[in-house]
Amino acid sequence: MNRRSIVSAAATVGVIAAAVAVAGPASAGLLAGNCTTAQAGNASVQAFGIPNLGSNPFLITSRGTGAAGSLVFSARGGNSVQSYTPATNAFSVLASTNVQAPQGVAVASDGSVWFTNSGPNTIGKIEPSGAVTSFAIPTAGSNPWGIVQGPDGNMWFTEYNTGKIGRITMAGVITEYTQPISTPLQITVGPDGRMWFSAFQGSQIGAIDTNGNWQVYALPKAGTSLNGIGTGSDGNVWFLDAQYGNPGVGMISATGQSITYPIGMANAQPAQIAAGPAGGNAQWFTQGNGNIGKVTTSGVVTSYPATSSQANPNGIVTGPDGNLWFTEAGCGALGTIDTSPSVYGVMTARPSTARRGKTYTVKVKMSAKGKVSLGIIGNGKRRTLLNTTGKKGVTTIRMTIPSNLQSSFRGKVTLVLNAAPGKSANKAAQTAPITIR
Repeated sequence: MNRRSIVSAAATVGVIAAAVAVAGPASAGLLAGNCTTAQAGNASVQAFGIPNLGSNPFLITSRGTGAAGSLVFSARGGNSVQSYTPATNAFSVLASTNVQAPQGVAVASDGSVWFTNSGPNTIGKIEPSGAVTSFAIPTAGSNPWGIVQGPDGNMWFTEYNTGKIGRITMAGVITEYTQPISTPLQITVGPDGRMWFSAFQGSQIGAIDTNGNWQVYALPKAGTSLNGIGTGSDGNVWFLDAQYGNPGVGMISATGQSITYPIGMANAQPAQIAAGPAGGNAQWFTQGNGNIGKVTTSGVVTSYPATSSQANPNGIVTGPDGNLWFTEAGCGALGTIDTSPSVYGVMTARPSTARRGKTYTVKVKMSAKGKVSLGIIGNGKRRTLLNTTGKKGVTTIRMTIPSNLQSSFRGKVTLVLNAAPGKSANKAAQTAPITIR
């Protein structure tokens, strides 16, 4: 989420028009200008242009499974909530009347779609029949943001401007809970049955149970700017830190113990995060710089050039077809990336432990000849170890650990690879934990 998406407005109540079907594009792919995939021939990524009210697709969720399943997303510039069915390549406008700057979307167990409507300060509900109703939030100008269905069957949402967490029943009755985080943003159901929510400011993560009892956990890293939060494939809660100089992806346990892994690029602009397809051990996240990121449960973070930076990837979800889908706000499109991308630069061999003054072998697989940089990050500080050129295929690099390393780079730190394959404007990156003694 970018800062420009934080808005506030007064409350409005109304009944919104039923869904209107709109035919989808005939074939995959965006062919014009800056909205092509990041690298020519990148078959790992496809993009589907939104044909109607498609400006600035924002957050996204999945509804149903298989051929009948669809993706549901908020279109902020188009002031609408829409759906896309991958099996038929068809888009539909679900709601557009009285919708202004919609943000979060969630699907309830009964198939209804709920969304936070920040312009009129309402929570919207789209019935499976297509009927749409909106419910006024009691506190004016609350700027509702994330929304999720809790284990109690109610929908829970964040109020960015007021610092409140809201609960709305299936019948539309809203209760608000005041808690100390001033900028709650995204929200997810954790493994303990509480709703966990991120703080855009304040280096905090909060949790609230279905009775309204809350707890706040301070993050050890100062100056964090949290965006997306979601429950990962390992059952833990994962979050994104968009701090410009040292962005990261982190995990927090049910007891509040957290760890953050550097992404390895200062301009990553991490936005939203979701568990990957079933059976995997990774979480996937979008980056505003045009990359799609992956983090394994062991803390290896890989960023893949997927789109141009102008595409501004944002929401992400595993769809009903089992593939990863994301919104391209800058291009008015939905994108999909497979879980075994085949282009960029990645480390295929690296040490997990190293000693100062010793030399080690790192192998880097490149999609094309390009620049390669290896470095380390410790306590938020970065040191470059070497710059070289990698060939297409696997390049073997001899990396020497300096003997005069400062204490910041000793112990458990992070090994960083940055690569720019071919003529791509997007840099690939990979980080992995390493212990330097």
